[in-house]
Amino acid sequence: MSTLLRIPFLAVLMLTGVERSDAQWLVRNSGTTDKLTDVVMLSRSIAVVVSKAGPILVTTDAGVTWQDVTLPLSYGGHWNAISFCDSASGYAAGDQSAVFWTLNGGAGWMWRYLPAKRSCYSVLCTGPGSCYVGTDSGWVFNTSDTGRTWSSEKISEWPVRSIFRWRGESLVGVSKFAITSHSFCTQYVLPSPSWGEVEIPGLEQPGSEAYDAEFAQNGGPVYIVGGHGDYFSRPVVLRKLRSDTSWQDVSPATGMSGIFTGVSAPSASSVYICGSGGVMYKSTDGGTTWGRQDVPTKLDINAICFFDETRGFAVGDSGLILYTQTGGLLGLDDRTAAIPAEFELFQNNPNPFNSATNIEYRIPDFGFVTLRVYDVLGRQVAALVNEVRRPGSYKVVFDARSLPSGVYFYMLTASPFSGERGMSRLRKLVLLK
Repeated sequence: MSTLLRIPFLAVLMLTGVERSDAQWLVRNSGTTDKLTDVVMLSRSIAVVVSKAGPILVTTDAGVTWQDVTLPLSYGGHWNAISFCDSASGYAAGDQSAVFWTLNGGAGWMWRYLPAKRSCYSVLCTGPGSCYVGTDSGWVFNTSDTGRTWSSEKISEWPVRSIFRWRGESLVGVSKFAITSHSFCTQYVLPSPSWGEVEIPGLEQPGSEAYDAEFAQNGGPVYIVGGHGDYFSRPVVLRKLRSDTSWQDVSPATGMSGIFTGVSAPSASSVYICGSGGVMYKSTDGGTTWGRQDVPTKLDINAICFFDETRGFAVGDSGLILYTQTGGLLGLDDRTAAIPAEFELFQNNPNPFNSATNIEYRIPDFGFVTLRVYDVLGRQVAALVNEVRRPGSYKVVFDARSLPSGVYFYMLTASPFSGERGMSRLRKLVLLK
């Protein structure tokens, strides 16, 4: 049965079903078409995103909904970076010397400005009132009193693209690190707090640049991502273990031109990198080998952040937000299963049912899929699926404990990205309590 119902969109808030965790990366609706520049995860479901056009977005439900917490201020510049030291305290850095801070997880912000006119390219929050800011002119600014006073040091002639810290145990305090477009900078706790700088081998030539860097969690290796070359840019990943005396080029064999712009290493073994043209790779052996991620976009991905080995966000151009709760990988049965030949919606099982029932469906094309439940008056009572889905077979659990007994209808619709005509199916289910 494929007839569409004439259904009014008067939604009733109900407990919805939960889809099986077999999707790789899901597109989340950011509500904006701005270029998104950076993202940080504060928990498994809370994240903060900044953009080039000014909006700051916060989610508390793993990206299903986003709240624009744009500051009610006159600042009209662009945000370039964001950093939090815990779930409450963070800093956002942008053009026109702007460095704003929050103590409530991004719900409200206070404004601060550097004492010199700079564009702020990077930021590292080291405490509730402390942060380091890297600028376009090679200066690093530091505050320990929420930006009331600043100290500064010129660490390079190149722009400071990323500031980060050692993420392992330390007996003498935490050292700070930075990368410029062509160099690696360090500020050790001992013997001196002054910054040191060395050029990054292979990225000192014109046309080659570094864009992001990070130490792996729990004291793992450090990674630098960028691009190498002038006329033909090759995406590059450099790695340095604690035992190494030099940087190792561990770039995946992409066979593509472009750059890598973001890296996230949630453990000593798991590493994610992203870049131009919607390219994303994952390594499960610390960067020795790489597997390309199945990402539903060709837009540039500008930044990536993982809270743990499986939950992460990536952001990019035109308001792009991607989310995964599976580490971007499918189970073996899903990776080897054939793509369904037909669009199908199966009868729920069991039916009739008491409190919960399973609904299975198949989609043959990549596209936007919805699965909704309606009562006999055509009112929507549950939205089980409202996401981009890759071709495959899926199962949803519909929890109807909050609904009264009766006859209901569930409808599956799919709008393929291939341009094929949209499809829909409708079936009936019976709830008996």
